[in-house]
Amino acid sequence: MRNTTLSTSLKALVLAGASSLWFTGCVTSNSDTASGSDGTGSYLAAETDQMGQVYGQLPTGAAAKSAGLLTGVTITGELVIEPFAYHDSCACFVRKANFTGMRGYERERIDSVTLLDSTGATMNHFNRALASKIIHKRNVTHTKGAHEVDVRIEVTVDIKTEAGARVGVWNGTMSGSFDGQAFKSGTIDKVTRAWDGQRFGFPESGTIEIDRPVLHFLLEFTGDDKAKLTVTNKVTKVVRIYLIDRNYTETQPAT
Repeated sequence: MRNTTLSTSLKALVLAGASSLWFTGCVTSNSDTASGSDGTGSYLAAETDQMGQVYGQLPTGAAAKSAGLLTGVTITGELVIEPFAYHDSCACFVRKANFTGMRGYERERIDSVTLLDSTGATMNHFNRALASKIIHKRNVTHTKGAHEVDVRIEVTVDIKTEAGARVGVWNGTMSGSFDGQAFKSGTIDKVTRAWDGQRFGFPESGTIEIDRPVLHFLLEFTGDDKAKLTVTNKVTKVVRIYLIDRNYTETQPAT
């Protein structure tokens, strides 16, 4: 495995990923019989936010074809990233990242990104000025002890100009399971984010909704680097409110 100098965007992603690891022990808890949050809200915010931070790693120009020659990027022996490489078979870029830096904890993310220009044609390199739509699929699997998570996220990002600023509007689905409990449904709806250079900022508006057998989660981005999470126990009818910041920290508002 070859060590490679990290780009600014990759460093940012590494730091963001590390900052979100604190909740991974909670997110896999089998808590559908409880009334409160089990970390799912933080998980939803983190994965959605971090998906929008990887586009600066996409190769540009002639680098698109040569990107696949890299054997990978290793950071402290714990995080291994196989950089985005373009594949003609799917007209998409594929990236893989593994993290094994905590005892008993492993995480794997596989990203597939398709770029489209304004005519709907696929692009084999990243050009910020020409890209008008991004189709991004991510599969996340991780384990901690006996707990397992397997989640697939599929979004379409429409890039447009609103009030003189470039933004991305995210719509899509989440599916998968926590500890073997499948989502009944998962929806990403009109999540709007500012286009900042070659990455998207923290979501400013829109919602993510997950329905599990007992718990229902509604995550609403409030435009101040925060989100509001409403957790409803469909059996007991108990409703809990949490606030989540851009570091994915959950707190309960003062009563």
